[in-house]
Amino acid sequence: MALLAVLVTGAALYARGALPAPVPPLAGPFGYHDYARALDPVRPGGDVDFGGLVRERAALDRFVASLASVSPHNRPELFPTPEDGLSYWINAYNALVLQHLVDGYPDGVAASWFGRFYWGRAWPVGGERLTLWALEQRILFGEYADPRVHFALFRGTRGGPGLDGAPYQPDFLDAQLNDASRRFMGDKRHVRMEGTTVHLASLFKTRQQDFLAALPEGRGGNVLQFVWAFLPDTCEERPGCDTRGDLDRACGTQLDKCTLAFMPEDASLPDASAPLRP
Repeated sequence: MALLAVLVTGAALYARGALPAPVPPLAGPFGYHDYARALDPVRPGGDVDFGGLVRERAALDRFVASLASVSPHNRPELFPTPEDGLSYWINAYNALVLQHLVDGYPDGVAASWFGRFYWGRAWPVGGERLTLWALEQRILFGEYADPRVHFALFRGTRGGPGLDGAPYQPDFLDAQLNDASRRFMGDKRHVRMEGTTVHLASLFKTRQQDFLAALPEGRGGNVLQFVWAFLPDTCEERPGCDTRGDLDRACGTQLDKCTLAFMPEDASLPDASAPLRP
């Protein structure tokens, strides 16, 4: 029983990212230069040339190694604003997902919410040993709670948020999060109208309370209010997309006349060399 208790406690600490990790010395000033180079294989549509990234992975590995030395938790003086901290954690999360996928390429790693992808591996990050689950649940949404971050996190699936081709930067973070949200809403894989039925990505169901909590007082408990805020006004950049005006006309000014339906996510790897599913 004592051994079982130790194992259960250890598992809980592991899942929470509460186990310590060594902190190696940093070779030079911390920055996102190597991560920016690692993002070179990202295509404009969000797919990734994984074959190229595998062959030229040194920059990605250097950036991930630098995370072991520095984080907003162990070096808060390097991240004096919330924007500094949040930019770090988003970049760290996306880089770890990329490395996880590269390590398993081409055989693949099951990018499933309920699989080992999110909790089966831990990385040293600023003196903590963090899984993707711990980084997301305890830090990104435990310490910051900005629902736009959902659209900035790369989850290794073609149906999820696309990977941005540049690091998130504190000076531009608000604009970058808005852009990520607009790209997600403007994609018919995530928001699609059919008469008075609005088909939404499953993310809007699994994390619905995050989006509802961001609505101003008096807007009611309708997740379409959040969707509306980031839909495009026109479809000049994305022909055939759905707009705010379309949503207003179909669902009424209170957005209460529509039925919601949630679409399954395409869990295939967003590999630029793989054909798109029909």
